[in-house]
Amino acid sequence: MALGTEHYLKIGQFFNTVLESYNYQVAPLSPAGKPGKKVKSVREYRLQLIDKTKDTSSTLVSDLGTILKSASKDITRVKYNEVSPNSSKFPSYSFVFDGQSFDLIIGKGANKGENFETTTVTGLAQAFSTRKQSSDYSDLIEQLNNCNKEFATVEIKSVSQRKGSTKKEGVPIERLGAIIGDIVLTDNRPPPNNNWYVSLKDVNGDTFSSYSGAASLFNNKGDLQSKSAGADFLNAFGVDLNQIQEGFDIRNKKRVLRKRIPVKKPDQVEIKKIFERAWGMNYFYVRKQRVGWKVFWIDRKKLNELTSDIVVTDIKYPNPKSKQITIHCGNRFQSYTIELRNSKAGEYPNDTKFKVK
Repeated sequence: MALGTEHYLKIGQFFNTVLESYNYQVAPLSPAGKPGKKVKSVREYRLQLIDKTKDTSSTLVSDLGTILKSASKDITRVKYNEVSPNSSKFPSYSFVFDGQSFDLIIGKGANKGENFETTTVTGLAQAFSTRKQSSDYSDLIEQLNNCNKEFATVEIKSVSQRKGSTKKEGVPIERLGAIIGDIVLTDNRPPPNNNWYVSLKDVNGDTFSSYSGAASLFNNKGDLQSKSAGADFLNAFGVDLNQIQEGFDIRNKKRVLRKRIPVKKPDQVEIKKIFERAWGMNYFYVRKQRVGWKVFWIDRKKLNELTSDIVVTDIKYPNPKSKQITIHCGNRFQSYTIELRNSKAGEYPNDTKFKVK
């Protein structure tokens, strides 16, 4: 007999009681858990930190197995998973209770980037409200004013972290700032045109964009798909798809006679289009430096500087020691590294990152 929602809710309440001392709770949005994200027959509970600034996940990982085994003799088949079957990045404990399989996914604390973003939002809000002249954030505000004369004339009434979708597909380049931005500065003019967007990077934040299509490059048998979005992307940069296939074949000890794929020359028109969508426009790019901040406003002129006449200088292919495809390129204004890799510890690429040098 399947367990009901009321029963699942009681199980969630039990875990809240037991895990409170570990600074953990069942995700408040799903107090009764829900069907597994990937394994639908499993009941999944997402465990979240109560205080996200204190990461106690290692302690819970160490103790949760013992907690489950001592909670009830009816809890069986307790198993620790380094990566949950229902999550791409978090560990979990799976077990069986009353004939039902469960998966407790252990979320972690806010990462350094999230903490930095929260701190910056607070610092900027205080600087805008108090007009203090001697702080790191007042210096940042002065740089924002210098980068955009219109921004310098308005009064900022609120500072917040942007919420919502990060998907760029189908969004005009002129409006990508609202998608790319991490922070929203709202001025005192009437909406809808009273928001300013800030893309915020910490000292180590060299990645400025991701790009879709990498997962289409290979099928599940390890055969490169020359007619795919991933292949079109690489062709624009003059990448030899044969060398990519060869590198993965060597890595996976495959002996297959492959049909040769024509190699194309780099296409600067297509490269410019790719980088325009990667950068977007109409937002402030802000990166923390070891001393001070690097700040610029991306309008059409700045976007042209960042994306025109880009030359490919080097390409690194997969080999026995690396499964990553790396493209080095740039122009007189900016040097770039593009990395295609697997972000879920798999073999073939599923993710594309753009980095500034």
